[in-house]
Amino acid sequence: MSTLPPEITDNDLRETLGMLWRRKATLLACLVLIPLAVYVVSSQRQNQYEAETTLQVKAASVDTSLFMADAPAAQQPLQPLAAAARLVTTTEVARQAATELDPSPSSVPSLLNQVAVTTDPDSGFLTIVATDKGPRRAADIASAFASALIETRATRARAQIDAAVRQVGRDLEQLSGDDTGRAQLSQQLQRLRALRAAQGYNAELMESATIPTTAASPRPLRDAGIALLLAALLGVGVAYLFERLDRSIRDPLELERLTGVSLLGTIPTSAFAFGSDEREAAEAFHTLRASLTYFNIDRPLQDVLIASPLQGDGKTTVATELARAYASAGRHVILVDTDLRDPQVAGRVGTNGTRGLGMVLVGAAQLDEALIEIEEDGPGRLQVLPSGPPPPNPSALMASNRMATLVQDLKGRADLVLFDTPAALVVGDAIPLFEQVSGVVLIARVGSTSRDAIVRLTRTVTSAGGTLLGAVATDIKPAGDYTYGSYGGNTHRGRRQGTVAPTQGH
Repeated sequence: MSTLPPEITDNDLRETLGMLWRRKATLLACLVLIPLAVYVVSSQRQNQYEAETTLQVKAASVDTSLFMADAPAAQQPLQPLAAAARLVTTTEVARQAATELDPSPSSVPSLLNQVAVTTDPDSGFLTIVATDKGPRRAADIASAFASALIETRATRARAQIDAAVRQVGRDLEQLSGDDTGRAQLSQQLQRLRALRAAQGYNAELMESATIPTTAASPRPLRDAGIALLLAALLGVGVAYLFERLDRSIRDPLELERLTGVSLLGTIPTSAFAFGSDEREAAEAFHTLRASLTYFNIDRPLQDVLIASPLQGDGKTTVATELARAYASAGRHVILVDTDLRDPQVAGRVGTNGTRGLGMVLVGAAQLDEALIEIEEDGPGRLQVLPSGPPPPNPSALMASNRMATLVQDLKGRADLVLFDTPAALVVGDAIPLFEQVSGVVLIARVGSTSRDAIVRLTRTVTSAGGTLLGAVATDIKPAGDYTYGSYGGNTHRGRRQGTVAPTQGH
């Protein structure tokens, strides 16, 4: 018999626990609100008391062979206990019980709703359980039904015997005085009369009803406990449903499956928050730099385009910090802001960017005038070509021959050119660049970027003739396998003091 490999079982368990952790708010809401609501509602219900009485039911001592000479012998009820249990819940018994109660109930059906019956076939015991808002009243109802059951069973048996007596009497009247059958009928009549007198003993009260001292319901703690178990099941189900309906990526490794390329690196949340652990963020970008180099060791990377499906995926932060990481490793890097609509790079490196890419493309400025030298610690060199003032026709400029010529010019000036781009699925400005650069790095924010958007961008890059080099997952929370902890010693950040920290968003 085959079993799943341990790693598959472990992965499934980790995925399930990860899903529950991501949906902890939903799960916690179910675990807290549902039991709390049940507890409050249960606490406000009126107290109900239960009293019970136990009887031993015997077979009715009526032999139908006594009713007529040719009747089959000893036709007794096959299940006297079950028959007695059904009799308790009839209106006949309920009416009899109602006559013994003071005050009388408002209606017989409402009285029946207060009574339940259980049986024990092994001992022949029948238990009547009565429920009422008053403890004494509950005991009275149970006792009244027990008495009514005994009396009703005896009355029914007597009525059956009386009918037999009348029948035997009629038979005797039809016989002559010397008929041999008269003696037999007379003997049968005597047996019937003796049997009638014994009909009060076919049910015996074994345990009388006592007045309960505590309420049987409500029980808020018990009800809340049951609700907690049900809430846990419901919470898991709702969490799983929400997980299925949520189309955003939840695990960095999903990027490999969706894009068909390697996961180059993960960027922690600290990279997008001012004042957080800079060492952790710096190590993440150094790792990304190494991955981008060695995952593409057979492909010369002269220029790389950083793209994301939508705004807020973190591509500008990745582009800026990746450029710094390459510069700190001794490379000459030019970072180009190709977002002519909502430029962000100039602010990230602490420059105003009065001249930029747009002015170079329209001939209003020379490239050397627009390039800004950024002071960085380390042996490398970092230059930035900001976007500059927004032009009226960004799409046309990005698709122009001037832009294609500029890309080639930039390649000859530096070891690596990095292009920051606008959201690729929002505007198509960057699409003409896909085939002009060495490759594209796709950026996606875990918990935000949808799977559909990632697939669409992947197809757009390949359709436009571009090469997808790999994917990067951003906004990784501190817990998990993809974050940098305390491993290693002091890590050189490579950021000039006083520059603007990366912010949440691009």
